[in-house]
Amino acid sequence: MLLVRSLKHYHFSRGNESLREEKPDLALTIGNFDGLHEGHRAVLGALLREARKRKLKAAVMCFEPQPKEFFQKETPARLSRFRDKFLGFRDLGIEIMFCLRFNSELASVSPEDFVFNILRREMHVRYLVVGDDFRFGRFGLGDYEFLRQAGQKAGFAAESLKSFVKLDDRVSSTLIRKCLEEGRLEEARVLLGRDYTIAGKVCHGQELGRTINFPTANINLKRRVVPVSGVYAVRARLPDGILRNGIANVGIRPTVDGRVPRLEVFILDFSGDLYRQEIQVSFLKKLRDERKFASLNELKKQIVQDELLARDFFSQSEEKTLAG
Repeated sequence: MLLVRSLKHYHFSRGNESLREEKPDLALTIGNFDGLHEGHRAVLGALLREARKRKLKAAVMCFEPQPKEFFQKETPARLSRFRDKFLGFRDLGIEIMFCLRFNSELASVSPEDFVFNILRREMHVRYLVVGDDFRFGRFGLGDYEFLRQAGQKAGFAAESLKSFVKLDDRVSSTLIRKCLEEGRLEEARVLLGRDYTIAGKVCHGQELGRTINFPTANINLKRRVVPVSGVYAVRARLPDGILRNGIANVGIRPTVDGRVPRLEVFILDFSGDLYRQEIQVSFLKKLRDERKFASLNELKKQIVQDELLARDFFSQSEEKTLAG
């Protein structure tokens, strides 16, 4: 049932085999961790401190698909790819990542079995920290109080952290998603602790941008539902590590009868081949919604206006930075 990834050694174990010959004692936290926002980082910071103090391995458990996706049979917008989450945990110092496939079998596990059979017997948890809204087990019957009492019997300590608050609201992936969908990127940045970013490999497009002098780097979203849509001023980190300003469109490209969502980035004052290389695109300001134009010529006129707006935004941002 367990897919185990060791972020330190990139070790994999599948099926019901042991996690490793000698299972280490763990300090663990559990959640979806979509976006690794400021609230998540507060929990992970507490986890790492306790792991060091108790001389335990710091570990994280998450789920694929996320429980909400499983129960609602829908694909809500995600803030980050699984790979981004994986690398984020590693960079923060987490040593082991457990990803449990969320299915009907896991959904039917009782809170008691989850604590005694999974957390204690299978994973050797000695310390567990969760958010104050954490629920688990069949029908979500397990809450923190149950976890605390059962943990005492199972031989591990459980701790709950209060919700992390910013902008007078509880920081959550749901709130960040709403901010992004409504174009409130400044608020999303505060809640995330960084600019909202999409990363991916550049793929071949229809190359229509070249015909109107706006060649774009295209990233196939691979049927991912993302929380942004429209045209944005962005900053792209290229494979050489250099940050460059640009304009991005996220959507289906209705003017050219597109059907599949795609991220297209026109990098200002740049020429070069980025095909099959990974770039990171950070969204700074929404310029307009995506819409269908009567012709490619009309689209080109609008992109010229988009470029002027983007350059003005970057110029003002640089002035603010220089002013301190």
